[in-house]
Amino acid sequence: MGRALRCAHFGLGPIGQAIARLALETPGITIVSAADLSPDRAGKDLGEVLGLPRRLRIRVRDDMDRRLSKLRADVAILATSSSLSECKELLIKLIKKGLHVVTTCEELAYPIPGNQAAFKTLDREARAKKVTLLSTGVNPGFAMDALPLMLTAPCSEVRRISATRVVDLAARRRSLQRKAGAGLSVHQFRRALAEGNVRHVGLLQSTHMIAHTLGWKLDRIDETIEPVIAPRDLDTEQIRVPAGAVSGIKQYARAYRKGELIVSLDLQLYVGAEAPRDHILVDGAPPLDVTIAGGIGGDAATAAIAMNCLPKLLVARPGVRTINEISLLHRMNPSEMAAAMKRGGKYVT
Repeated sequence: MGRALRCAHFGLGPIGQAIARLALETPGITIVSAADLSPDRAGKDLGEVLGLPRRLRIRVRDDMDRRLSKLRADVAILATSSSLSECKELLIKLIKKGLHVVTTCEELAYPIPGNQAAFKTLDREARAKKVTLLSTGVNPGFAMDALPLMLTAPCSEVRRISATRVVDLAARRRSLQRKAGAGLSVHQFRRALAEGNVRHVGLLQSTHMIAHTLGWKLDRIDETIEPVIAPRDLDTEQIRVPAGAVSGIKQYARAYRKGELIVSLDLQLYVGAEAPRDHILVDGAPPLDVTIAGGIGGDAATAAIAMNCLPKLLVARPGVRTINEISLLHRMNPSEMAAAMKRGGKYVT
């Protein structure tokens, strides 16, 4: 096997840490650098930050710009923010450094009205440097867009796609509970919703990805968010939700073509959710009705997808790519990574 793929990790919150831990276990990948702005992590050895019983001799830096000037890597893995506007400046710097980039920035999952200018800028920079930028994750990036699209492969006709994702927040990270408003009063929830602080980012991106991939021109998309009220006191390791308070959200996206509902995405994130699952219904020929009992795990799945897409990233066309443009994603095997490295960035998709 040839040399290992050199990865630089930017952002070491819960998702970034999960990705880094998996990178350490993945053959053909080596971590050469790590950065995070949090004072709780900056300055520490990466092994300590990841909760490992050993030092990795990689110091977590908070001076990202200075670190970039000395960085020798192939790929940057960016897990810092859901907001494209917050990530854009660093993404451009990474691209200009000549790095391929994988990011968990949900707003970069697919271009939608309002962020297309930023997509074009990033795409132009990436093509100029002959590198690839890809946003990925479990949702958006798989559960409610890539997987439903893949399920249409045996269909000669598709009339409608519906996807429902139910997640029990009781065992999930505190930051995700906060995004869903868990523990807020109804009044606090309404205010946070108006300020844009309570919501899942990515449902609109998933809706556009499905519609555009299948060639559906949409009339409109309606998105709604409503609170789920706790029927009793609910306790988790991170939070206590009193009866009558908000335990999470139900968020819906509805897309219409010629006045008819054609894409329906339902996301339920709340503490105490019953029967967690991912359910996909393809109204087509033939019809398909698929349920994943228990649902697809969030953080672990996002980390795995970030790792598994790396060989695809190396041979994808330069520019900003979206997950529906990447060749069939699957569990990585070492020979695939070696072949991608050997091609030296000569794209095949």
